[in-house]
Amino acid sequence: MVLRRRHWVVWVALLCSAAPGADEELPKRPPGKHFGLSARAHKDAETFKTGWPIVGTSYFYWYDIDSKIHIIDGDGTDALTTHPADMNNISYKRASWHKQQLKDMIDAGVDFLMPVFWGVPARYDGWSFAGLGPLVQAHSELQAEGAEPPAIGLFYDTSILKWNDFRRAGRGNYHVDLSTDFGKDWFYTAMRDYFSLIPPEKWARVDGRPIVFLYSAHFAKGQDEEQFEYVKKRFRKDFGVAPFIVKAQDWKGEADAIYSWGGAVNGPLIYRKTIALGPGYDHSAVPGRAPLIVERQDGKTYIDRWRKALQLNPAHRPWLVHVETWNEWHEGTDIAHSREYGRLYIELTRLYSDQWHQRTHLRLPSPFLGKNTVGWEPGKAKGLDIRPSSGDGVWKEAEIGGVDAIVSAQNPDLQGGGRYLYFNVDDAYAFDLYEKDVMVFVTYRDAGCSSFRLEYDSSNPKAGIFEGAFRPAGSANVGKSGKTKTAKFVLEECRFMNRSNGVDFRLAILGGELTVSKVELERPDE
Repeated sequence: MVLRRRHWVVWVALLCSAAPGADEELPKRPPGKHFGLSARAHKDAETFKTGWPIVGTSYFYWYDIDSKIHIIDGDGTDALTTHPADMNNISYKRASWHKQQLKDMIDAGVDFLMPVFWGVPARYDGWSFAGLGPLVQAHSELQAEGAEPPAIGLFYDTSILKWNDFRRAGRGNYHVDLSTDFGKDWFYTAMRDYFSLIPPEKWARVDGRPIVFLYSAHFAKGQDEEQFEYVKKRFRKDFGVAPFIVKAQDWKGEADAIYSWGGAVNGPLIYRKTIALGPGYDHSAVPGRAPLIVERQDGKTYIDRWRKALQLNPAHRPWLVHVETWNEWHEGTDIAHSREYGRLYIELTRLYSDQWHQRTHLRLPSPFLGKNTVGWEPGKAKGLDIRPSSGDGVWKEAEIGGVDAIVSAQNPDLQGGGRYLYFNVDDAYAFDLYEKDVMVFVTYRDAGCSSFRLEYDSSNPKAGIFEGAFRPAGSANVGKSGKTKTAKFVLEECRFMNRSNGVDFRLAILGGELTVSKVELERPDE
């Protein structure tokens, strides 16, 4: 989800209701009437509960066939990689278009949608605000017809923290610094404005609190540990309840859950409470980007990602699935009804969301289920395999005393890059190891580097640098004898959900190259 330069002139025009003056201030009241609520207003509100298996999706509503915004690029070319089935009615201004999307979400078994909100404070004529009224109208019409449309959360597109045409000190585009009082106020005000336009009985909630997903913190000029507490305090004062904040992993401060954007490219992206997944990716229609295509494979990519999620034991797997996306047609991550794929992805989502809701535990066939030991040798993956990863997992073939081996290498395209060897455990085997301890044995040549350490995907969020991923399991010093040796590592509280650069564990090599001929993973007898 990256903004395109060609649309900036149009977007800024849509955002602005009037030319702002120097040192612009924040509006004291929001544009909607749902404001100044008390706790009593939420007493009987429907809500999901922590731990309930639910499915949500991000909903892009910036399209308008009349003005061609997000339909046709400035040079007259097609702005979409995939296309909605009905191109004639698509518009954020039309309740009929929103209504059809909501009906399709019902068919897909989606519990809540999150409009991707790009609403700058005081720019109340912009599309982000203009599109919410028709969405609410469509939602109400379906309810009046006896349907149960998905509840409405918020996907806060934090790119507005940098690109907003909000002027301070006479300059356009105020770069919001969340470590300042005004920056925190600005950050909250956009959230306040959004929820003032959504009737509270329609809010998507967890434990009574409205769901807010935050896009990347990258767009903030600065941030601090107190920013979320500030938001919750202000929200509670204005709306009578605190929000349920799901943050991207680069945000500082305590949130209620963590997720990662990118499930359409690399999913499933698995955290303690959330899973992000999508059908594939193709931004071929977006100007100025390097090619990036993750093939859908006629639905197989999406199926495989859902099956991996359902392989996790319901007793301890995450409970909130973020489907990325409902209809981002620019980047080809959509599951909505489209010209290219028909209703295939709606039907697939229904199939797997039903299983998710029912806490189904898929036990896919694997020759390694029930085994105590899996292993790898060059050319012989037996439940454990070596993988290239992130450009720094590079190796070449070698021998140790006539035995096949590999030698870690540096990627010549990565200046100053480290040497790593990445290993992945068979999913069916790995998913049975949640929060269990295992042992890893690495057979190596005692020469070539000074030491190596093992880092792995752990279930303890405080033990690794990335919510448990890359947890250290000790190191082995390497001498100069040239003999074959074996190092033993104990991996506590395993998770093995591919969160260490897409794999389960890696060897980080220091001071030279490491030659490895065998790796075994053993779990204790139960």
